[in-house]
Amino acid sequence: IQDIINIGVFEYVSKKIKQAREAKDGDKIKVTGVVVRHTYATGMAKNGVYIADETGSIYIYGKDVANKVKEGSTVTIAGEKDYYILENELTPAGKWGYGGCNQITNAHVIENDNLTTGVWNKTWVEEKTVKELMETPFTSDVTTNIYKTTALVKKVVGTGFTNYYIDDLDGITGTY
Repeated sequence: IQDIINIGVFEYVSKKIKQAREAKDGDKIKVTGVVVRHTYATGMAKNGVYIADETGSIYIYGKDVANKVKEGSTVTIAGEKDYYILENELTPAGKWGYGGCNQITNAHVIENDNLTTGVWNKTWVEEKTVKELMETPFTSDVTTNIYKTTALVKKVVGTGFTNYYIDDLDGITGTY
């Protein structure tokens, strides 16, 4: 409980994930959801997690949080709303109207059931084609959303890396 007092968790406003995604940059928010997936930095070090509830998903940035939670656990996270853009990408982001990655930073785990049921409500997950996703305007806030798609996936192993090419069923539109 001392950690909760130390970070001033009572200053954070509880929101569903959809509401947290719509919060202003810098807002102090608290969200509860199921840990869907860890993300990794160079060297396979955990650096964040995606969490989801019945309204959506959002990325929680921070190795401290990532190392304290398991996929499938229900957690409550307190942190600050952020729209992250790499410093060397600020100019092109501004040119194309990209607002940044919708996420929560300076995050702390407030509650963790430490279970790994993996059960989360997916009714809000949109089904889109790869082509539809690739043609989404940069000004649309799709970052940290989860989508369902059917795709052609080609794995190409290189020297020290592996690329996955994800193409639409048209065999033309895609990315890696």
